[in-house]
Amino acid sequence: MSTAVAKTPFVYASSLAIDVATMKLVPEADTIANETRVVFERISARLAHSGLTLRDVVKTTCYLSDESHLEEFVEAYEAVFAPGPYPVTSTLFLGIAGNCRVQVEVVAAS
Repeated sequence: MSTAVAKTPFVYASSLAIDVATMKLVPEADTIANETRVVFERISARLAHSGLTLRDVVKTTCYLSDESHLEEFVEAYEAVFAPGPYPVTSTLFLGIAGNCRVQVEVVAAS
């Protein structure tokens, strides 16, 4: 399974804050805000392999395990992309691997 694919001029990447050895949330993701931060740090690292940054993201699809996480997630998400412009986004609520609460996939343009 791939977590980043480059197809000029786009790079597609996704992440969640999971330890693949245990299939559990990583310890530093103790809040929704921190989990969101970890997810975007991982995405940022994947984009860097293609010479891109989060500023190159044009579209996000965000998955939350529960609607009650939305407000804290949105605050953390907006901090990641501040001061804007913000990518086009869709947010869905569904089950996520392990005990993760946040998963994000992005499309970045080179």
